[in-house]
Amino acid sequence: MSEIHVVAILTPAAGKGDRLKELLTTLATEVKSKEPDVKLKSKYEMFEQVNGEGVNVIFIQECYKDQVTFDAHFKTPWFGDMERTIPEENLLAAPLDLKTVKPFAGFASRL
Repeated sequence: MSEIHVVAILTPAAGKGDRLKELLTTLATEVKSKEPDVKLKSKYEMFEQVNGEGVNVIFIQECYKDQVTFDAHFKTPWFGDMERTIPEENLLAAPLDLKTVKPFAGFASRL
């Protein structure tokens, strides 16, 4: 089975960036402690960028062991909690942009 690489792009609504980061940090903690096949790949990182217009953009780089692991991630209670909370609190200024990607060059570590 092949690894699944994903990049999720989230644009927080005005004034909601800190709350969104709080939810995502909680999600990352749950993934790390309770989803061993994601932890195994050591790739579940979140990045923040501020573009030229001052709008925060959050990027999540994920790597799943296989399709089963990827599918299971979206069925976890912690993902479901976040999935409900984001629209309830109007945390996004744009729809979630989820991209499945395939590496073609580069390296994962210099170690």
